[in-house]
Amino acid sequence: MDTENHCLKTGYLLKQGINGKWKARRFQLTEDHIIYHRKWKKRIGVSSLPLDGCSVVCPCLDADLPSSNPSGTFKICMPSGDREIYLQAAGEEERNQWAHAIGAVIRSLSTIKQVSCHRKVPFQHFRVYANVSEIIGTIQEPGAGVELGMHLRGGVVYRNCFQGCDLVNWLLRWSVVRNREDGAAMAQTLLKLGHLQEIELNDGSAIAGERFKDGESLYRFTSLNMGAKRDSYSDNTDSDSSSSEEEDEDEGESQKRSPKKGKVIKESFLLRKKNLSPGWQAVKVILRENPTTLEYHKATATLDSEKLSTIMDLTGCTVKEIVRKDDDLSESKRHQLYMKDKKGRRLTLLACCREECHCWLIQLNQFCKPSAVSNVAAESTLRTASPK
Repeated sequence: MDTENHCLKTGYLLKQGINGKWKARRFQLTEDHIIYHRKWKKRIGVSSLPLDGCSVVCPCLDADLPSSNPSGTFKICMPSGDREIYLQAAGEEERNQWAHAIGAVIRSLSTIKQVSCHRKVPFQHFRVYANVSEIIGTIQEPGAGVELGMHLRGGVVYRNCFQGCDLVNWLLRWSVVRNREDGAAMAQTLLKLGHLQEIELNDGSAIAGERFKDGESLYRFTSLNMGAKRDSYSDNTDSDSSSSEEEDEDEGESQKRSPKKGKVIKESFLLRKKNLSPGWQAVKVILRENPTTLEYHKATATLDSEKLSTIMDLTGCTVKEIVRKDDDLSESKRHQLYMKDKKGRRLTLLACCREECHCWLIQLNQFCKPSAVSNVAAESTLRTASPK
């Protein structure tokens, strides 16, 4: 991993393993990689995935994908076409933020690779003048855009892709261009800007190039928005989580069915300090208004009507931020939210970064009674032990 790379985004996501199970991981998005940690400590179990040549599909609508939260699922497709990484955010808003950020990185990498053409591609004779964002949104429109499908090449099935001639045919059918030359020119611009990428086949029959081919060459969108909203695109351990399904005894009064009412203000994956056993548990936290409650349950639990969640009434609740040094990295700090309701029940949550912690603190302060921020050294004896 290149430590000099600037971290563009960080947060907790669920990742589907090769056994089909979902596990909570801490992710970091850099300028050319997405990095995830198998354990909460930053230097343990680090895996790095290069994004050059990848594509992102959001949301993921694969029929054969068992998901506990379809609205939060998206996937990253590898350049070879034979591997897909399924990821799951806590909600639709967070899913879109991750997909847009990853798509921007992929487009940036694709644009950097593009070599300037020796001959400028002519762009006269267009009947409809539209910006790139409008064109991309229209081309990806479900049922009306370019038809995406599965193509078998060299024994490998490539999903969500199309032939070069299909795109030009669509531009002609909708009278966006007058002839195939102009259609290829428009597609060339989308390719150069990184919105399209040619799929490099494994059989060696074709090599992805910088020039768009109006033929049977396969292409895909670097950022495929399959949702109804078509905006932008421009610019502890496994054993710990598997053994923490039982709730703490002091939270027994809060155990109830997940409410299906109340406006969702914010939702994301955080770590919860387990009160009766050491370590932390990955949970999905939902802040609701009317009634004002904080709801959380195990991150990998199935979200259905029978799922029991822990509910904390925020009326009369106090909240404060605790900042302490990390035990492993002296320069790193861990930002915790400490909450206490009017009945004395306590909840300690750990955010992945300072920005996320402050975002939650701002939202909670609207409904809770804020307390002063505490800065605690790593060597101090605290009830909140380090994540394992």
